[in-house]
Amino acid sequence: FGSPNWWELVAVWRWSTRVLQSRLLRWWNIDPQLPLFCNADSYLFRPSRLPTPFEAAERHLPSHCNCTGPVGCKFPRGGPGRLEFCRIPVENGR
Repeated sequence: FGSPNWWELVAVWRWSTRVLQSRLLRWWNIDPQLPLFCNADSYLFRPSRLPTPFEAAERHLPSHCNCTGPVGCKFPRGGPGRLEFCRIPVENGR
């Protein structure tokens, strides 16, 4: 289970390019709601920091930069690990 395959890498680069391009477009158009700093930098173009398999997880990630406000980034602050989805414990019939 080492490195991701070629198709996974292409999907990561395609998604990363789309997010980065939308952020730069907002910056170019001087969007007042665009946060100054973006946490997505820790995840863009880094397959080891993203969920695997990526193609199945991609639909749950933001498809473009939609951050708002001074601290409104949709990505968590980059830590040492990989981006994980929130897990909510479910009680089963008690």
